[in-house]
Amino acid sequence: MYKKYNTNQTTLPLELSALLPQDHLVFVIDEFIESLDWSAYPLFEASEGRPAYHPRLLIKALLFAYSEGIFSGRKMEKMMLENIAMMWLVSQETISYRTINRFRSSLFCQNLLPELFAEFAAKLKTENMVTMETLFVDGTKIEANANKFSFVWKKAIERYKASIKEKAMQYFKEEIQPLVDQAMQIDDSDELSTAELEEIATIIEQEIQDLSSDIEANPVKGKNPKKQRRRTLKKHLRKLVNDFIPRKKKYAAYEEVFEDRNSFSKTDTDATFMRMKDDYMQNGQLKAGYNIQIGTENQFALAVGVFPNPTDTRTLIPFVDSLTILPKTIVADAGYGSEENLDYLDQIDVEHLIKYNAFDKEQKRSYKSSDKNRKNWEYVAEENYFVHPDGTKYYFSHISRKKNTSGFVQIIHVYKPTNPEEAPQKSFNYNWHYEELKEQETSKLLSPEGSRIFAQRKIDVEPVFGQIKANLGFTRFHLRGKEKVKVDIELALMANNLRKYNLRKAS
Repeated sequence: MYKKYNTNQTTLPLELSALLPQDHLVFVIDEFIESLDWSAYPLFEASEGRPAYHPRLLIKALLFAYSEGIFSGRKMEKMMLENIAMMWLVSQETISYRTINRFRSSLFCQNLLPELFAEFAAKLKTENMVTMETLFVDGTKIEANANKFSFVWKKAIERYKASIKEKAMQYFKEEIQPLVDQAMQIDDSDELSTAELEEIATIIEQEIQDLSSDIEANPVKGKNPKKQRRRTLKKHLRKLVNDFIPRKKKYAAYEEVFEDRNSFSKTDTDATFMRMKDDYMQNGQLKAGYNIQIGTENQFALAVGVFPNPTDTRTLIPFVDSLTILPKTIVADAGYGSEENLDYLDQIDVEHLIKYNAFDKEQKRSYKSSDKNRKNWEYVAEENYFVHPDGTKYYFSHISRKKNTSGFVQIIHVYKPTNPEEAPQKSFNYNWHYEELKEQETSKLLSPEGSRIFAQRKIDVEPVFGQIKANLGFTRFHLRGKEKVKVDIELALMANNLRKYNLRKAS
């Protein structure tokens, strides 16, 4: 026996919320967004046409869609027709995918999302879910919305630029200059600038016009050498206008895009080619992507930054600078333990538990007893020299200064033995300031409290990346450009925050 049903039965319209469980995520999203003070945000006002959708409605729709792993504007529009929870959240409006995508890419949305993170952090602190004292920092690389074969490499452009520089000058001297009657003044440099090439093209055009006028005014029977000269000049003009000048302009534009990067994508010029962890073929394939940095506490993402450089080392300082409220302590792994980063955090008076690159290696028993461990060497401060365990003395030689791309200068002391041919090593470098910073960091990391806090990092920040990638399916960006990419990842992280908040509130 089956239960009877009738799809054609007339029913009265019901309150949609009655069809949803009381702990459904949409209620949390609605409550959070409605609680914000919207008076600080200028709304869209139009004197003509239909009234615009309120930003509250649009941001609610985006957050719920992202929490369901839906990132396409068309699929969001479809949800408004078929998904009961989404229908309730947007008051049964059907918002066009074009409107959704325009809002998601708008400056309004870019300015709104950081405020959502600030308000959500305050809400969590009020409800004692976070303390805002310890921030766990980590990064991951996510593929950009760019063609895999749209790469531009800095070294290749430098090589092409040097080639065209040589070819353009040689072509001018050997092919153009002997044919043009008008005197052309160029700099004594070994390179023709784009402006000079354009000036040469203008002169050739004028020369062609003069020849054409002369040929028409003085017709010649039979073969006319002036016509041959005109054809040659036209060929040279095409070479300049269609080859040399566009390439010079293109390479100059590429150099501006590079800044301090080694590559970028033509599809998304803010993205950099970098190695991803999902390299299943183990062939070191490079993909256009972004380095995403987040700061978490209790597995809630409280801050996010988007960077084009593939390594984490140079992201910490700008990420910390972007924080509205500095935590008491920052915890990060070995990728952040550079001298510059440790020194910077000391200067701004922020406590830190950050491994440096060789920390784990230095804790091994084999290294502690090794000759490579400088702690096993004797140092004579009065005469400033080190004594190797075999008795070889290394005297101070000179100071070497290394400046990185951010302008930070490392002061390195170089020590050399009196008998380099017989010594275990011919010289070694010693950075006194960095060694002092590492000693302080080691002491904190090995303390009972430091060990406990640092162990928390793996179960606090790393799972967040796993949740947005595995649970939400956010493995590739859907927008292009650094600012829009930041909106994309902020929506995913805030959606994950609200999912987590709803689960913990329900439990």
